[in-house]
Amino acid sequence: METAEFQEKRSMQNNKKKPKQKRLLFILIGVLILIIGSGAGWYFGSQEGQLLRTLERDKVEFEVVKTQFELGVRELEEGRYENARKRFEYVIRIKPDYPGAQEKLTEVLIAQSIVNTPTPVPIPTLTPTPDFRGEQELFDQAWQFILVEDWDNAIYTLDLLRDKNLQFNPVEADGMYYIALRNRGVRRILQEGSLEPGMYDLALSERFAPLDNDADGYRTWARYYLTGASYWGIDWSQVVAIFAQIYPSFPNLHDSSGMTAQERYRVGLIKWGDALALQEEYCLAQEKYDLAFMLFLDESVSLAATAIYEACEKSKEPEETEAPPVTQTPTPTLSTTSETPQVTEETPVPTENTEGTPDPGGTPSP
Repeated sequence: METAEFQEKRSMQNNKKKPKQKRLLFILIGVLILIIGSGAGWYFGSQEGQLLRTLERDKVEFEVVKTQFELGVRELEEGRYENARKRFEYVIRIKPDYPGAQEKLTEVLIAQSIVNTPTPVPIPTLTPTPDFRGEQELFDQAWQFILVEDWDNAIYTLDLLRDKNLQFNPVEADGMYYIALRNRGVRRILQEGSLEPGMYDLALSERFAPLDNDADGYRTWARYYLTGASYWGIDWSQVVAIFAQIYPSFPNLHDSSGMTAQERYRVGLIKWGDALALQEEYCLAQEKYDLAFMLFLDESVSLAATAIYEACEKSKEPEETEAPPVTQTPTPTLSTTSETPQVTEETPVPTENTEGTPDPGGTPSP
């Protein structure tokens, strides 16, 4: 009897525990689903962000390659074959399958070979002064140039060493090439404004070792600058959009023209404002002028800025003063027409009384 009651109580306790266990199981499943969902969201979000960054980098790289190819075609037509060759080589190195690049490079090389072909006129040959320095001396001299940061002479001396003996200390020579080319490229970009030669030096240095983050960043800013400059005089909105990204970080970055990134941004704003003013978008034009004046108050365009400001204010006036005159216009017209007949009716009254009234004591004339 007691055993049956004990088993009944135990079964009742087990039945009470089962709902609690089910609730705990559901809670654990919910927590696992939440953790898995969060992890999946983070993973897919990071993948999407990486894809967007890759697409943006590819877009900028394509614009730079396109600009270099077009400049190379122009220089080929102008007979500047060496510059054109370097541009086409750069395009092929960045985008080997760029349409027409290989054909243009072949065309440049053929043109160079024709130009460099000696004429049949006999010319006295000059014997170059032989360089009697040995490999070790050239190696030491190149190292001294690197220590004093004379990158041009360091590269020149290393070229002499390679011409003399390609196998002399090849690993150390490669490292010296990397240092000299990397630093000369950075100097050309940041100090000399020679953006394309600087980018070319950095590309050559990558043959010996990967670029560090700083040098790669300078090369990226130089590409942005050249892309923005390619829109100069063509699309001012693109000029402003690109140089707005450059000038906060590198306001003094410039090319061979000497125009800094900040100056190109400022002038681009003014030119964009002028273009908007021609389209009668005066208030948008005023916004561009205001942004430009935040950088530098240019007195030479103050008259144009004032005219645009006044045109913007004037364009707002009809919205405020158009309604009142419409309701007041009929009132003075009605009052004027009602007064005019009153004057003409009163005028003949005194005339009839003085001339037409008969004399009571007189005799009427026959």
